[in-house]
Amino acid sequence: MTQRSRSRAVRGALGLRLAAVAFVGALALMLVAPGISHAAPQASGVAVETPDPTSLTFKVRVTGDADIASAVVNYKVLSPDGNVGGSLRAEVAGGRAADISATLQTISAERYIPTGTQITYSWAVTDKNGATTNTPEATMTFLDGRYQWQSKKEGRVTVYWYGGNDANGQLALTSTAEGLATTEALLNVKLQYDVRVVVWRNSADAKAAQRPRAATFDQQVITGGSRVSADVLHIYDPLGGFGDVARHEAAHIVTKVAGDGPFSQVPSWIDEGTAVYAQKDPGGYKPAVERAIKADGLARLRNMAAPTNQPGQVDVFYGQSWSTVKFMVDTYGKDKFAGVFKTVKEGAAMDEALEKNIGVDQDGLYNAWRKSVGLATIDFPPVPRAPSIAGAQATQPPLGIPTSVTSAENTSGAVGAVSSAPSAAVSPTTAITVGGGAVVVAAVLGFLALRLSRRKA
Repeated sequence: MTQRSRSRAVRGALGLRLAAVAFVGALALMLVAPGISHAAPQASGVAVETPDPTSLTFKVRVTGDADIASAVVNYKVLSPDGNVGGSLRAEVAGGRAADISATLQTISAERYIPTGTQITYSWAVTDKNGATTNTPEATMTFLDGRYQWQSKKEGRVTVYWYGGNDANGQLALTSTAEGLATTEALLNVKLQYDVRVVVWRNSADAKAAQRPRAATFDQQVITGGSRVSADVLHIYDPLGGFGDVARHEAAHIVTKVAGDGPFSQVPSWIDEGTAVYAQKDPGGYKPAVERAIKADGLARLRNMAAPTNQPGQVDVFYGQSWSTVKFMVDTYGKDKFAGVFKTVKEGAAMDEALEKNIGVDQDGLYNAWRKSVGLATIDFPPVPRAPSIAGAQATQPPLGIPTSVTSAENTSGAVGAVSSAPSAAVSPTTAITVGGGAVVVAAVLGFLALRLSRRKA
């Protein structure tokens, strides 16, 4: 081989090596390119404001290296019946720093989220580079922001009150615990979760927190309290005595656990009758039913599946329900009484549950009770039986909260300071640019290497 041939061979080998190095370098650039990241937005000032019982506003302060593109708050309303949640998309005006908020209406045609409910929430904020920050999930108890609340917890009951109402707050705490324990023993069930009780000083203070009702009914009937969800009680008015109002509403929590199934529930007469039975004193309900007995102005039990909407009949409805429940417990015993609830919870209709446990249907029970108070029995025509529903199904959530993303107004001003760890993200445009640049570099280096290998000595 001549000297010129050897020189050409050496140059050719060198060119091939340069081409290989260029290819490997370009490949390395392409592999590294997707790893290029941008700092995610920083979130602080995470807070919730509750100006009154009708809404709550989620807030967050956001700063970043790029303009903010979107902000969404995800929330869940916690309930033993099943958590229900959704998302609110806040409006963002752009820029690298913003005070962002989203407002959730708690009392509307679509939903009722009662005061005392526990809610979890977190923000997801994304900038225009695609980098996203998710704040840690936080939990809050939704309370009426018009008042400065105090709270106390004993055992499984937490009570909230405000403004020099300490004595009634303590009374509600102990009475709720008594009502739960008494009704659990009566119905042979055990509550598996904690209960929260919200106490107002009077009905006027509590008006804004209540589910809307007919104005005429409201004017003629004073509501002392209400079981507003599976684990929350409201006490509105002291006229009925905070103690027995709390015992009554606590009993409703237990009757729901004992008797309401996925597709079946106990009728109102036995539900309300059991709640009055849990009171230390039936109060005005007893003289109301005594007057109705004297006038034989009573209702057929199967017509009392739902509460009356006649203000003048409320006391009689509760009194007859209480008297019937007392008769059942005294005549048939606690075990059979509890068995009625258990059978309904399993999917049976009320008539079927009564016949299985005490041997009569609702008309038979009504006649037995009428006889016990000195009234003649009534010959009712046969009633068609509805088929019972067997088999357990998933419990349906009680609150109608949409899960779709909706728009909320953006406002300024943030309070508090809860920071979140930023996450790294890659902009698709940046990755494509870097990858394309790597290909160009590889092509140029490869071309130069080939030219060098072909040059003559």
